[in-house]
Amino acid sequence: MSTEESSQRVIARLLRRRSWLFGLLLSAVAFGLHALALSRGELALVQPVIVSGIVFAVLFRAALDRHLPRPQVIGWLILTWAGLALFVVIRSSRSAPSRGVDHEIAFVVVGAIVAAAVTLAAGRVKSDRTSGLLLGAAAGTLFGLVAGLLKLVTVQAQAGLGHAIAHWSLWVLIGVGGCAVLLNQRAYQNARLSITAPMLNIAQVLVSITFGIIVFRERFDGSMLAFLAEIAGLVLMGIGIWALAAQPSSGSATDEQLSDAEPSSARPVSGDG
Repeated sequence: MSTEESSQRVIARLLRRRSWLFGLLLSAVAFGLHALALSRGELALVQPVIVSGIVFAVLFRAALDRHLPRPQVIGWLILTWAGLALFVVIRSSRSAPSRGVDHEIAFVVVGAIVAAAVTLAAGRVKSDRTSGLLLGAAAGTLFGLVAGLLKLVTVQAQAGLGHAIAHWSLWVLIGVGGCAVLLNQRAYQNARLSITAPMLNIAQVLVSITFGIIVFRERFDGSMLAFLAEIAGLVLMGIGIWALAAQPSSGSATDEQLSDAEPSSARPVSGDG
């Protein structure tokens, strides 16, 4: 059976699964809410909250398995939420208003070049773990660009839908988003989810925050102590996300076994994809 026929069978099987279609619908709703959040808040505040969805994934997984998470997992959940709460409280109370848009084209071009270079480097290494880490970082870079481009689109949409459609950011968003999803799937094929997902989510947050600082000129208007507390919150959240994503599956199968058994197009997509 050819690769094309195999892909068609996978898609046909997925289209018959109501749970997959419902998940697709939820993804569309989530993307709309993400756009709404970015239209009202800064990237540096919204994106860390979005990425914390991995915490809900752990809780929902435990609920589906009908058991409480292990004490170690609960500890990582608490650490992640504590870091996020610290960051959000400091950021929302001390952030300065945005002062326009600048250097957006240059940032997108540089980000795309970095993602391409990291992807090429991943193809030259022999270690699956290293390849997975690099591909996760490249996919996270693109998803960070997606978040920034989505905010650009919401800014353009404030002048009218026609203005947003005519602006380059919408079409680049579609292209970068498609590449991010494909690269994400390639990362899942090369290495375990516990390797690729943490790197992807952390890279996504760092790129989107940098996008906000450089392009939207988002600033921190507070003391050095408050700034250090904000950094500490991000570090704690990053440690928690990495630990949660690296936790072994609660079921009988490991993520390697699941990776071998499940078609790549049916696997979940981290980030905005």
